[in-house]
Amino acid sequence: MPAKKVITKEMILDTALNVLCKDGIEAVNVKNLAKELHCSTQPIYLSFEGMDQLREALIPAAVEKFAELLRQEAVDGSVQLYGMAYIQLAKKKPQLFRFLFMRNHAFEEIRQTLQPLLEQEITGFMKKYQISYDEAHQFHDQLWMHAHGIASMIATGFCDWDMGKVERMLTECYASFSGKYEA
Repeated sequence: MPAKKVITKEMILDTALNVLCKDGIEAVNVKNLAKELHCSTQPIYLSFEGMDQLREALIPAAVEKFAELLRQEAVDGSVQLYGMAYIQLAKKKPQLFRFLFMRNHAFEEIRQTLQPLLEQEITGFMKKYQISYDEAHQFHDQLWMHAHGIASMIATGFCDWDMGKVERMLTECYASFSGKYEA
């Protein structure tokens, strides 16, 4: 009978996600994961062919963690990529934010996992304003770009704006962009 696997793939991914959130993607390596798991590197290599495969598996886990944290942070429990919760999360979990949204080709890597969130937001705009998919998509992207710029500046430590100021900026941006759809 083969030995029971003590360190599971899920344990390794959870640990990798914790290391990512705490210290950034650069710290997600076999040596650090083995140290955090209190094991040799063998269980990691038994579950993943290498770090590229582990990092690839980490992407959907990180997106799900981000969405879960967004839901917790949001006032009404909804996930919005253009609201205060998005910016608060960039401030509270800057390493996770940078991994998901501030790497070369990151959007291409997370698009499939993020797509249901985007579609939900776009559909909401279509219903609320009685506009086409393309108009709702454009509206969403404008709001997201504005919020993302603020979030990026906060996540990188470029600035540390007062959250009251940030909320006023987002409110004004939303009012400005939504004005053309309100009849």
